[in-house]
Amino acid sequence: MTKVKGYAIRPVRAADLQEVFSLSMFAGAGLTSLQPDIQFLGALIAKSEASFAGPIQTNSQTFLLVMESFDTGEIVGCASIKTCVGTDDFMCADFAIEGGNLERPDNLILKRTLEGFTEVGSLFLRADHRASGAGRFLARARYILMANQRHLFDQPIVAQLRGWSEDDGRAPFYDEVWSDRLRMTYQQSDARLAREGARFILDVFEGIEIDPRALSVPAASAIARPHPTAAGALKLLEEEGFRQADLIDLADGGPIMVGQIGTLSSLQTARPVSLKISDPTPADRSGMLSNSSFSGFRACVGAFQEAEGSVACPAFVEDFLRTADQPILFSRDPLPHLCLPRAEIY
Repeated sequence: MTKVKGYAIRPVRAADLQEVFSLSMFAGAGLTSLQPDIQFLGALIAKSEASFAGPIQTNSQTFLLVMESFDTGEIVGCASIKTCVGTDDFMCADFAIEGGNLERPDNLILKRTLEGFTEVGSLFLRADHRASGAGRFLARARYILMANQRHLFDQPIVAQLRGWSEDDGRAPFYDEVWSDRLRMTYQQSDARLAREGARFILDVFEGIEIDPRALSVPAASAIARPHPTAAGALKLLEEEGFRQADLIDLADGGPIMVGQIGTLSSLQTARPVSLKISDPTPADRSGMLSNSSFSGFRACVGAFQEAEGSVACPAFVEDFLRTADQPILFSRDPLPHLCLPRAEIY
């Protein structure tokens, strides 16, 4: 019997629909790109499969990765990349900060934004798997994938983080700015934005100005404030080299981060290694092995031991990663205390 602690990361497949739906039920409102709706998720998965099958630089495309637990085989997380956002009918809109700063803005103006950017998003890991530090590698896998076809992602990279909402699901910024104007709940508008983009808001409200000083304390304090479940993602983005833009999410006021593929720390620290088939010995920190394929992208996360440019791993890990005779990259967690249990083979 083989028992393995760790995770596999790969492109989503049509057969994953039910598990991705189950994952979306854990996410709750505010994670716009992961709506708990079978039809929505089915279309998302179909678009991702088509994008991986034939990526085109000038088209709006979606690449969705899922993370599986080696221990249970369950899908426990996901993350995505979208290219050329806002260049089709699916418009993007945000509030631009005019004057002041993120902490004390003078004015907010609703504008169409982010046209042509590459967006990283949909980063979600089930709560019972977060303590392992696996979310760090799930986020990082997107950047390694992008490096495998860098010409597709040469525009600025944006990450729109889930904004602040209360335990009961209410979003103070949305309730004060949009509830009366749109006559929808936060959850209803979030679902519509996921399906249609921001056109229905821009058609009526483009250019609207909001004075932050006139907002209630709960609404004003939500400006550029991440949801508790997004605080870790914000920290990871900052470690990668992203910075906060002078924009906030139009609905919940969440922070928006921007970066460039050429400056991401993950791509500067990942290095090629050879694989040594063996029962891994204990490692002081976790690492991620990834292949150099795009459509056949694969990554494995675990407590892999590295020595002199070689990484020890079980045979099934090599089988999972190898889609051709391609380089294998190794990326190590910089924090020793975030370490998955070592693989146990017995």
